Amino acid sequence: MADVYTDAGTAWSNALAAGYDRLLRFQLRSRPIFRQLVDVTPADVTNPGATVTLSVVQEFSALATTPLGETTDVAAVAPPNWNRVTVTVNEYGNAAIPTIRLRKLSFTDVDPALANVLGKNMIDTLDSLVRSTVDAGTHILGKNAGTVKSDASGFAEASVAAGDKFDSTLARDAVQLLRRRNVSGRDNADLFVAIIHPDVAVDVMSDTGWLAPHQYVDTSNIYNSEIGTYAGARYIQSPRCTIVNDGSASTSVYRTYFLGAEALVEAQVEDAHTVIGPQTDHLRRFFPMGWYFHGGWAIFRQEALQQVRSSGSLAGL
Repeated sequence: MADVYTDAGTAWSNALAAGYDRLLRFQLRSRPIFRQLVDVTPADVTNPGATVTLSVVQEFSALATTPLGETTDVAAVAPPNWNRVTVTVNEYGNAAIPTIRLRKLSFTDVDPALANVLGKNMIDTLDSLVRSTVDAGTHILGKNAGTVKSDASGFAEASVAAGDKFDSTLARDAVQLLRRRNVSGRDNADLFVAIIHPDVAVDVMSDTGWLAPHQYVDTSNIYNSEIGTYAGARYIQSPRCTIVNDGSASTSVYRTYFLGAEALVEAQVEDAHTVIGPQTDHLRRFFPMGWYFHGGWAIFRQEALQQVRSSGSLAGL
């Protein structure tokens, strides 16, 4: 008589259960970039308030180039006025409330995972708020039908066509416009910082103005697929750059940001932090956790912020 097997497929199949890895993994994440470029904070605030105002004293409008007469007194002139930048502070935050039932019945510890995604939500929210502040910059540069234009010469985002890509000309012009406005760089080498979307960075690396010197002199950036330092700016690639479908025939328009010193200001009442809420329910079954921030941002010096708006070769892929 043949052996009868006590096998997993039939007789004792109820003994089997699906296995799960207790280690919870997370979605791929981009690095927060915008908030770390804020370099101005109020230094001596008079009192707490819903707004914080910073003052910038202007220069005398005219230079005193006329020689003084030996027997005549100098004529006094009115001192320059102040410019003021106001930062509105608001509260921001998010929370989750895991239950005791979830904690008891889950196959793994859910608290570290919730803390992780809440922390990610915090840094992404704050970074997005700073990016929205940068988007309000008024100095715009780009191409319309292949012609370089600025906000002063009639640039129109609605006229950006698929062929109006970022190139070496726009890279150089953006830096020179910052220098023309007396803006200081952010690094010891007096470099500006440029935040560029990967869809646009590929156009820089395809442009002969960037490609030719790297082919024959410094090949490391080609090997590493990095723009590096170019034409007076240090480039950082980030998919967090704003993209809008506002170009000609709904062309995707990408925003590349050039920042000098003191472009952005942050005012804080209370810095971002994790909050473990109290258990206020009668049976202590709810465990609130979240994050909180009280503050705000503004453009401190419009002249220290230059946007370039262009199409991108990888749009739609």
